[in-house]
Amino acid sequence: MQLNPIKLILLTLGGSLAAVPAQTGSLPLAAVASGVPNGVQAMDATRVRLLPGSAFYERQELHRKGYLASFNCDKLLFHYRTLAGLPQPAGVSGGYNGWDSGFIRGHMAGHYLSAASRMAAATGDASFKQKADYMVAELAKCQTALNQGGYLAAFPSGAFDILEGKPGNGGGVVVPYYTVHKIMAGLVDAHHYLGNPQALPIAVKMADYFAKRLAALSGEQLERIFRTDGGRNPQNEFGAMSNVLAELYAVTGDRRHLDAARLFNRSWFVGPLAKGEDQLAGLHGNTHIAQAIGIAHCANLSGDADETQASENFWKILTREHSFVIGGNSFREWFDKPGVETGPCIDGNKTLPATTAESCNTHNMLKLTTHLFERKPDAAYVDYFERALYNHLLATVAPDNGAVTYFMPLSGNFRTYLTGTFCCVGSGIENTPRYNEGIYFQQGDSLWVNLYIPSELDWREAGLVVRQEGDIMRGEPLRFAVIKAGKHPSNLNFRIPRWISKPVVVTLNGKVMERGGKPSTYVSLKRKWQAGDVITLTLPAALRLEQAKDAPSKVSVFFGPVLLAGELGRENMPNDLADKPAYLNMPPVAVPQIKSASENPADWLEPLTGASLVFKAHGVGPADGIIFRPLYDLHHQRYSVYWNRSTGNP
Repeated sequence: MQLNPIKLILLTLGGSLAAVPAQTGSLPLAAVASGVPNGVQAMDATRVRLLPGSAFYERQELHRKGYLASFNCDKLLFHYRTLAGLPQPAGVSGGYNGWDSGFIRGHMAGHYLSAASRMAAATGDASFKQKADYMVAELAKCQTALNQGGYLAAFPSGAFDILEGKPGNGGGVVVPYYTVHKIMAGLVDAHHYLGNPQALPIAVKMADYFAKRLAALSGEQLERIFRTDGGRNPQNEFGAMSNVLAELYAVTGDRRHLDAARLFNRSWFVGPLAKGEDQLAGLHGNTHIAQAIGIAHCANLSGDADETQASENFWKILTREHSFVIGGNSFREWFDKPGVETGPCIDGNKTLPATTAESCNTHNMLKLTTHLFERKPDAAYVDYFERALYNHLLATVAPDNGAVTYFMPLSGNFRTYLTGTFCCVGSGIENTPRYNEGIYFQQGDSLWVNLYIPSELDWREAGLVVRQEGDIMRGEPLRFAVIKAGKHPSNLNFRIPRWISKPVVVTLNGKVMERGGKPSTYVSLKRKWQAGDVITLTLPAALRLEQAKDAPSKVSVFFGPVLLAGELGRENMPNDLADKPAYLNMPPVAVPQIKSASENPADWLEPLTGASLVFKAHGVGPADGIIFRPLYDLHHQRYSVYWNRSTGNP
């Protein structure tokens, strides 16, 4: 059969892709719900399956078989049944200790619903569908038994009375909307990923209950309730309520949900951001990243100019002025002044303390980045997404037991893997089944390949099944095989990462189609694809240094997209499986200086034979002999990713 001619296009940063004609008629409603109507849509876990051959697959399997699988649904439901006056199953005498039984009581049930629903879709493991369906059915019973017009939570509705300035019994819960968001998001995910017939009606009843409460309040009351810039740890944190209500609107088409969502998008926050003003210093990080997600989602659905500009400016400000080299942000959960990275910080004027980079923040930054890419497919968004996913979130999971971290220390400290039910445990169990998402996006006849993670994609709208193989994290070339062909021509856009060290080489069925390509752009192949077609991409990677924003002499070492950390040993180090605050005040070890006139780390890092992406420093004075390996592969010891470098003789 004669093949259609190949159309090769180099797409500039943020270029004409947004103008590709939309063909949303074939999109399922659930797919439209997560993005921009008629716009680019993320391919979620129902379409993508990870393949063996990457750290992402290994960590996902670790949670599927162990950590996530270990949660007991009846313990997660304990406080819901207690409040509803329903009997507990035999042998269940309490819930999980820690925050899930404290000031954010019940949050883990929502996180677990999201994680289990996604894990079932991402891996095909039916046990997670059974558990999620069971939880939804039991939550429906709790909502009915409470008989409060749709109210559902693990704590009394008096928590909202107190928030509104009225007397009430909140059961010790101080951020009630934060926790309600988690359970609503879990229900929406159970509807989307599992098609659970009960989940959406429960979430809609909850939305109606809270919309009615909010409608009874004056503008002044709403401003007081939802003003979160009064202190570093706001007692009225409300999570991404705007985002989940916007999601409900996209699913149901009921305008009341979008109207309720926008009540959470406050002018005191949106206004300065729309003008490009950086007023983030001193704010609680995750409180306001979650708000930005909702602002972005509402903007995608409504087209509101201020919300559109505010969400884009928030992303730019945070990623450029308030982030570490791993893509994470915040000191002890707070934003510092613009440009503070390695110098004295808001946490007691300390330098790179153990409280850097809360994991929840980055979890939510990836959600925000997805909304923005769906609005405008710009490779710069993906460069950030890749950095934060590979070098922060992947590194939060202990490869031996699956436990996750709260903070990510960056200089002379060690990670603490959590034993409690902290917020970062909730987002942490969601992270691994989310690995499938962010790899591929679609619009009409165009597909964007954003991340290079071994996987298989079912692009149903185009009739294509595509298999991606090769691990760029270890310098391997990429191979894309068309397993099933569609009936019409399709456009495949492959991202050229910012970190490439030499020209990209693209081949189709053995024929070179492109040599070159600019970083942070896309190269596109368009044709009527045939089963058996093979595309290869060679994305040359090399060692390089990156300088800190506030200290040019402070450097970090990368190989391609991968941040390398230096091993600093376990001397006097306690068991690192503990509560969040257990070791935050332990002093770090000294980080030796790198002395080298060369700015090319290939001159002083020697690859170790038989080990992938493992290097030994030589000829650099105090740092001689230090082993460097990917941060995501370095666990249970002290380390550093920031190094003082001098140009003097070793």
